[in-house]
Amino acid sequence: MDERELRTAMDRVVAVEPPPMEEEPVLSAGRRALRRRRAARASGWSAAAALVVTAGVTTLVPWQAQEDLAQLAVAPADKGVALAEALDALAPAGYGTPGDLTGTGDFAGRTLKSHKTIPVAETGGRYHAAGTPLTKDGAVGELLAAVYSPGWATGDGCAMTGVVWDSTTARCTEVEVDGKKVAVADVTPPPEDLLPPSQWAGYRHPDGTAVFVMQSPGAARSGRPALGGMPMTAEQLAAAAVDPRLKVE
Repeated sequence: MDERELRTAMDRVVAVEPPPMEEEPVLSAGRRALRRRRAARASGWSAAAALVVTAGVTTLVPWQAQEDLAQLAVAPADKGVALAEALDALAPAGYGTPGDLTGTGDFAGRTLKSHKTIPVAETGGRYHAAGTPLTKDGAVGELLAAVYSPGWATGDGCAMTGVVWDSTTARCTEVEVDGKKVAVADVTPPPEDLLPPSQWAGYRHPDGTAVFVMQSPGAARSGRPALGGMPMTAEQLAAAAVDPRLKVE
């Protein structure tokens, strides 16, 4: 699961009655996702990274839609709510996390804040995800968290597998937080993804639960200017990834 597919899953939970999607953008998104999967397999990128969520861009590959909807019908939502609340609590001082901020274009009328819980067929577990806009002085960035049950990831720091960022476009460094090894990845998405730069932090707890936190100075489809820079330092983002409040699994 990669960042685009993680965002896709988040989009599907916010859209109660989404406007009809034009066929060509959906097909184009599907083709891009397929090309990335093929490239990932060729480069040895984790299969897990070809399977992830955020509030912003809808590009669900058409043949996945019905399966995702069926999973959503049976997935519990309480931990997704808990994760959303914890994420708001971890927002850096001076930033707002409005629940009523809506997007533009085909996201018009839909809030940029969202959360969800989805089963993971590969492991028999599930993941919880939450995203919120970060606002300051009229500009909008984004904060996202995804938590996977044990069995999804292995390893620690930059050696961790099952990461939700595309390792082929990321630069990973390790940050230590109270003796815990955290991977911090700076990602510059390809232009065709229409996504702003992002920074991810990933930490695997001793019981195997994997927590990923993402920040971005911009929020796709917000229709508003981006923040002047990342809301948090890499060290602060790493500290958020190990914060026990995000371990909702």
